[in-house]
Order: sequence, then structure tokens, then C-alpha cells
Amino acid sequence: MVTSASNSNNMQQAKDLKNLQQSGIDFLAEGKQPSNWILTINYDDTVRFTADDGLALKFAYNQLKKDENEERRIFTVALKSGNVSIKINEKICTVTTIGEVFKKEVNVVFNNTTYSGCGKFLADENLNAKWLLEKIGNTPVVKNEYNRLPQININIVEGTLSGNDGCNSIRGKIEVQGKRIKFYQILSTKMGCNKKSIEKIVTAQISGQIVSYYFKDGKLHLYLPDDSLMIFKKV
Repeated sequence: MVTSASNSNNMQQAKDLKNLQQSGIDFLAEGKQPSNWILTINYDDTVRFTADDGLALKFAYNQLKKDENEERRIFTVALKSGNVSIKINEKICTVTTIGEVFKKEVNVVFNNTTYSGCGKFLADENLNAKWLLEKIGNTPVVKNEYNRLPQININIVEGTLSGNDGCNSIRGKIEVQGKRIKFYQILSTKMGCNKKSIEKIVTAQISGQIVSYYFKDGKLHLYLPDDSLMIFKKV
């Protein structure tokens, strides 16, 4: 549906990325062509688009038809007011008057009008840290049962993960997508160990997976695809 909105208020709100992320926004895009516009996506709730030319759209994320691969995402939805297409390409992009460099090129098409700009996933900056594994589910991780305590080091800016599984060193690429972390293939050394490791969990539930995360009492919780939970404390 088409709704009315205060575009100037939305433009101002979009500058506060921390508040947006905390309010549930996973993806933010903005542009200047053909007029100032902003797109916000909450993967668990709502897609909102507003532009200075008066266009304002709001619809549920689960209404979108999705076509995704490593290089691009295309989301489409047919509304009573017209057809919407959101195209997100993996391409370095700059909104000239903003000056920020984004990693996504974004085009929003409504009927015959294309709104061009740039976008990025938002992320909780608290992820940027070294994290020691404290519990697997309700089971505490006991130091003397491992050669070394399993640890992950997350770098949001560089999009990298490093650390160890209790035995072998691990590393790989990641993309934080709002409240989720997309893990690409995780590589590890092949040293033999005579104690426990979380190698099987890393291989089956983290490597190549999209994992939800949240913070509670200052600790990082990873909610894995098999509904298991890993709890980490900051080093």
C-alpha cells in the first residue's frame, strides 16, 4: 500500500544508525536520484521506502519474492498501487553528497521510476571483539577438557573471523546482516588433538551458514540452525 509519511523526519532518523539497528533495521539504503530517498528493511518485519517526491511505501518483508546469489539480491512484490523491485548488487558505491562509501549498489523500481543509490547492512558494533566460548547450550565449557578454550575473533569492518575450535586454528569471511551473521566457508588447520574440540559444530552449524545472534548480560549468544545455542564471553 502507499502511505503518507514525513520524509524529512525519516531522512534525519536514518542518520542515527545505532538507533536504527537497535530498532530492528537490518538493511539501510539511501540515494539522491531522482530525488532524496531512504529504504529500510527489517528481515523479521517491515520494508519501508520514502522519497522526497512524495512516494511512501510500506509492506511486510515476507511478501517479497526473493532471488539471491553471491553477487546480487533481487526482491519483488506486487502491491495494489504498483510493482516494486529492489535490486542489491555487490559493488562499491558512493552517494556523492553524503560522501560515505558503501558496499552495495541499490536500485528501487516502482512502476516506471528507478531510484538509484547505495546501501549496507547494519550491525551491532559490540560484535567487534574476541569471544571465549563459555557454554554450549546449558553445558559449561571446562578449560582442562580442551587443549585451549575455543575462541572467535570478529572484525566487522574487514568482514573476517579468526580463532580456534579448541584444537585447530580457524579463519574465514563473514558478513554481518543486521541481526544475523553470514559465515562463508571456515578453514582450519589439521593438527591432531587428544582432547575435545568444537570442530563438528563449526563444520555443520557455522561454516557456510547464516546464524542469528543477540547479546544478553554482556555475552554473545549464537543461535545455530539446528536450534542449539553457543554462549561466549568477551575477552
